[in-house]
Amino acid sequence: MEKTISLYEMAADLIELVEVEEINDDVKAELIETIKLQIETKAENIIAVIRNYEASINAIKEEEKRLAEYRKIKENQLNRLKEYTVNCMEMLEHKKLDTNLGRISLRKKPTTLNIIDEDLVPSQYKEIIQTVKIDKSQIKKDLKDKKIEGVELVESGNSLIIK
Repeated sequence: MEKTISLYEMAADLIELVEVEEINDDVKAELIETIKLQIETKAENIIAVIRNYEASINAIKEEEKRLAEYRKIKENQLNRLKEYTVNCMEMLEHKKLDTNLGRISLRKKPTTLNIIDEDLVPSQYKEIIQTVKIDKSQIKKDLKDKKIEGVELVESGNSLIIK
């Protein structure tokens, strides 16, 4: 199998070729044009692969969504069946049933607390929780006019746009 040249290697060859002085200008121009065409072909292939990955990712996300909905349906069916069984056992006043597959039994649930009015609950039972949110967009705007301690602007490179 033939090894393909990477886009990086093509760009390096192009830069190297431009710097070579021993080759006459006509041959150099022809070689440069050939390498540029190879780069263009490679870029087209990269776009095709990226679009293929994006399509695969979207298909996977859709399948995840479908499976999550299916799981939720099954969980609801399970909960309804359990509630039905509890209701039947309570109506028949059975605490447990033994079968060949296993035992079904009822257990008393622990009591739960229901808050009727939060304002009437004494303060000794309340906990104050604060969250700090930093306004990054405002900091970016203010950094143009002044220095702000504890922050810095970081160049994060380029992003790839495919249209």
